[in-house]
Amino acid sequence: MRDDQFIYASIAPVAPKLQKLLPDTRSYTLRNYAISAVQNADLDSNHFIHPQHRCLVDWFRSKYRDDVDGVIYSRFDPLDVKPALGTIVLLEPTDDYADYRYRLYGSQIVDTYGVDLTGRTSGELNTESTRNVRPQYQTAARNNITVYTEHDLERTHELDKISRWDRWSRLILPLIDEDAKVKRLLVSMVATEIPFNSV
Repeated sequence: MRDDQFIYASIAPVAPKLQKLLPDTRSYTLRNYAISAVQNADLDSNHFIHPQHRCLVDWFRSKYRDDVDGVIYSRFDPLDVKPALGTIVLLEPTDDYADYRYRLYGSQIVDTYGVDLTGRTSGELNTESTRNVRPQYQTAARNNITVYTEHDLERTHELDKISRWDRWSRLILPLIDEDAKVKRLLVSMVATEIPFNSV
């Protein structure tokens, strides 16, 4: 598989002006890393396979305001997106977007990833995972654009010690204030187990 190929989304090639904003996939240790970006106004739930991502895109489109090119962060109510709730991570970036705090960390992610990061900061953790995904979050926050990524991650907490791989599909939606400054990132992370013999 090429490193720019998606399994769980059918997103058009990135526009050149957005492409230059994205991190270089070769700069990180993520396996089979693919990343794309789309202007918030151009989001379409039909481009996503996972129902959780479709749910969030439909919610985002229903709250979207043209005048600020986005959704006001105070409009987010987790009860509005129940089908996606277990996959949601709500991040609060710092003013310079260098770091972020996990405000909400979905139960399905905890079950798969094996740890709850609610209340923690990416700087405090400073793991390989947080270093790999930080540029994705920074791109969405600094530019008020939607970012979608996929990468493979070995599941390390299996009791049977058999190597398993999951494909993580991550949809990153920026939520803004009245001045169009990104105040939260609404993320849905869906893990799909990759068939054993395909890795």
